[in-house]
Amino acid sequence: MDIQSLLAAIPLSFAALFPVVNPVGTAAILLGLTRGATYAELRSIARAIAINSVLLLSAVLVSGHLVLRFFGISVPIVQLAGGLVLSAMGWKMLFGDDDTSNARASAGHAAAQRTDYSKSTFYPFTFPLTVGPGCVAVAITLGAHASQGHVAGRVAMLLGALVGIAGVGVSMYFAVVNAGRMAERLGASGLSVLTRLSAFIIVCLGAQICWTGVRALVGPWFGAH
Repeated sequence: MDIQSLLAAIPLSFAALFPVVNPVGTAAILLGLTRGATYAELRSIARAIAINSVLLLSAVLVSGHLVLRFFGISVPIVQLAGGLVLSAMGWKMLFGDDDTSNARASAGHAAAQRTDYSKSTFYPFTFPLTVGPGCVAVAITLGAHASQGHVAGRVAMLLGALVGIAGVGVSMYFAVVNAGRMAERLGASGLSVLTRLSAFIIVCLGAQICWTGVRALVGPWFGAH
């Protein structure tokens, strides 16, 4: 097995998905949607969301290349498009306001009065609140990125990406369980700063993935000339 590719894929997938999932920001929203839950119920909700997120992202990561093959889309095109989408998401988060998150939390406050949260752990708590279209796009891009090179390298990168996804799931679990404490310590301004920093990382990661796709597309053309 290509250990170097394995070790490189773990931080790449984690760094690409962590800002998009945004465990701290998502946990703050979930805190508003589950205000009637006890600590035991909150732990159960956090565990279900983490498991669902890992399974959903892993399925997209592994099967994404089959979708690309079905539609005849090349890997560099996915890298280019996925990088642009990721950068656009980060740009919107970086220069947008926090009204969207507040509105989503307020809109779901009425639903928070329910006592049976188990029916909501997948929809809407996992999808689309935690793993939204942006996360799916990033997972597809990572899967396409891992499908390059020799077989041993592809397997190693895929396993590394799965480990990175598991790390995101663990982070999501602890973020939801400790959402109340984090909200008290960070405050509104602290959460806003953390969101802006995550947004900037998303922009940089999107630019890097986009550049990888551009280089793969135009590299042979320039090399031939």
